[in-house]
Amino acid sequence: MRKKPYRSYLFLGLFLLAVLHVPEAWTSGLRSSLVSLASAFWMGGGEGSPVESEIALENLLLKKQNENLRRRLLSDERIELQLKKFQTITSLGTEGFYKRRRDAAETLLNLELLSLHAQVIYRSPSTWNSTLWIDVGEKDNEALGKAIVRVNSLILKGHHLIGIIEHVGVSKSRVRLLTDSSLIPSVRVARGGSENRELLDLIHLLQQQLSLRDEGRETAIALAKLKERLEKNSDERYLAKGELFGSSSPIWRACSSILKGVGFNYDFSDEEGPALELRSGKPLEDLSQKESLPLIKIGDLLVTTGMDGVFPADIPVALVSSIAPLKEGAVAFDIEAKLCAGNLNQLRDVIVLPPLSILEEE
Repeated sequence: MRKKPYRSYLFLGLFLLAVLHVPEAWTSGLRSSLVSLASAFWMGGGEGSPVESEIALENLLLKKQNENLRRRLLSDERIELQLKKFQTITSLGTEGFYKRRRDAAETLLNLELLSLHAQVIYRSPSTWNSTLWIDVGEKDNEALGKAIVRVNSLILKGHHLIGIIEHVGVSKSRVRLLTDSSLIPSVRVARGGSENRELLDLIHLLQQQLSLRDEGRETAIALAKLKERLEKNSDERYLAKGELFGSSSPIWRACSSILKGVGFNYDFSDEEGPALELRSGKPLEDLSQKESLPLIKIGDLLVTTGMDGVFPADIPVALVSSIAPLKEGAVAFDIEAKLCAGNLNQLRDVIVLPPLSILEEE
């Protein structure tokens, strides 16, 4: 009878055991090196004749110059919008509710002034829904003289939150996306003023784009009327609080902009108001009150609370798209929400904001 080749299985077992015990620093370094190698091919790099290579290099330099100019203009535009938001909130009041909104807007404005633009340089199909790599790292921190790119730096698309940096390399960094199940921001419903300001920002950008095209006058008039109506309605409430998380789907290149939400209620009073009954929205201290207020409804804007210690307060994250019916004895709503940033499948440019800790260091 022929002997079974146990030796090969033994070597395979020892190899797997060694891989499982490799230090994380080694695996991170190896992963970073592989990303450097793969990113050129992922971005469409290749070889050609010397003349073709020279032309390609010139085109690349021109493209880089145009990209830097575009980034600078977008950065100025974003800071201008954030400054306008801060001024609008300040004009509404300086105490209580509006002081908290003003302080949050001021924090975001200070972070915006230190922001960087970055390009997505690599995205693995097997982790498409969870992580990606961007072209900024320690070299950028050295050039700026400030550690802007670090673990827990915020990643935005426009002014909408989409993730955080979880690993910083020499010239690249790995981003963990909100569509991954391991990233769970604390959020709450912002209805009225914040919701309106979010829509006003979108209208402003749309008006700018339409001004460059030969669009009908009726569209411009309709947008102007909507903008005027939203500016007049400044009533604002902060209601149900809960947590969001993604699906982290392993499907090849699958990336859903739908997030799951759990634990949405207002069982305990806070600085934004008294505790409210789950179904009616009436104050728990006075359930005889006639007026009721839904704690959460479809279309509500969800913003960060600042309570998780990672994300600053009042960053737009998602819009409520569906609410599961309350079951008997339920103590909170379960929901689904769509990312304000939209689908991330074609994501190419992002904005990097330093973590909150950088403001404490100054």
